[in-house]
Amino acid sequence: MIENPNNDLYDLLNALDDARDVPAAWQAGLRFFRKFGARQLTYGFERLDGSVVFLTTLPDWWMSHYLDNNYGSCDPLIDIARAYITPRKFETPFTNFPVTLSPKARQLLNEFGETESTAGLVIPGMTPMPQQLSALAISNTMDTEEFSKFYRGKETTLILAAHALQQRCQELDHQFIQTDVHLVRAKITHYPDLSPRERECLLWLCKGLRNDAIAERMGITRVTVEMHLRNCRQKLGARTREQAVVTAIKQGFITP
Repeated sequence: MIENPNNDLYDLLNALDDARDVPAAWQAGLRFFRKFGARQLTYGFERLDGSVVFLTTLPDWWMSHYLDNNYGSCDPLIDIARAYITPRKFETPFTNFPVTLSPKARQLLNEFGETESTAGLVIPGMTPMPQQLSALAISNTMDTEEFSKFYRGKETTLILAAHALQQRCQELDHQFIQTDVHLVRAKITHYPDLSPRERECLLWLCKGLRNDAIAERMGITRVTVEMHLRNCRQKLGARTREQAVVTAIKQGFITP
């Protein structure tokens, strides 16, 4: 039981400052988060070429399985990191999951439970480029209720620690070129162009407007808005509206 988590955070910041390479910074982060009950820790970062690298404590057999099955293309934890700017809890049974799950994503979560990870927290990071993936995932073997109680009151400390660890790793190797990491290769995809109306719908959606408000702003019906957003999801290969917005931003179709 941690008596004063702020002392642990202070020790982490000092250890990160002393770290001279990513492995040293990563080990300092592991020591900190394991005091908070983290069984597995994974940091995902998107390079400028679109590939995603992972620093992780997950076993090699799982990462080989993950890469062989191209799970990076449907990983719901990556979707959470892209769709949200605040931390989100998750559980490997797919009830109450914060993003829409495809059949392959459900399969991934079921198999992920074999790593003894049943509940966790995704903490999105801060990067120089908008919508660039950077997130830390903490997972352990607690059930959802137990997990929520355990971390209650500690969220701020965990977020500060996660941001500090991510920032230091990027300072030491800003594209993770010199670090031994698990790598999901960049997938080059050519998307059909979006119509001006489709772009406008996504832009208003990005600004937080609901379908009714978008329809009023654009002088069209709600049904037409829904049609445009459905077309956007199909053209961008997105399962959710949030995914469509993120992909449209990354492809330069809209600028928030």
